[in-house]
Amino acid sequence: LDSTCLKAGHGKLLAKEGADGLLGLSIIHPDWPKGLGIVIKIAHGWNSQATWYVARAVLGVLGIHLRNPYPLHRQKAFIVPGIVPPQYLEELESVVTWDEWDPDRDRFTLDWKDYTAAMTRSDPFANESAEDS
Repeated sequence: LDSTCLKAGHGKLLAKEGADGLLGLSIIHPDWPKGLGIVIKIAHGWNSQATWYVARAVLGVLGIHLRNPYPLHRQKAFIVPGIVPPQYLEELESVVTWDEWDPDRDRFTLDWKDYTAAMTRSDPFANESAEDS
């Protein structure tokens, strides 16, 4: 998630996932001339799906758009108004909490055997056994 946030921020966002359900964000935004720091904490511990929903809403009101990490098949997050400051409530209503984008359509499928023609052994693990140790 933090890497995806970095990409979505186009150089105006730093993100770092932490232990036990934390996501720290530092954002350059015109509404916050001294900078903006946000920490998202999931109360029951790390849950990438829940963190993604909240991050998508919080960043969405600031104009930073995250895509789905995986197909969400008719799932929709319910984001409560208190998750963002009052001046962003109108924008919060316009943030789509999920979309129809399927990341599998953007996936590259490669057969590793196409890249192993130069191998000297047909089985790269042939010399690794309990007897050798």
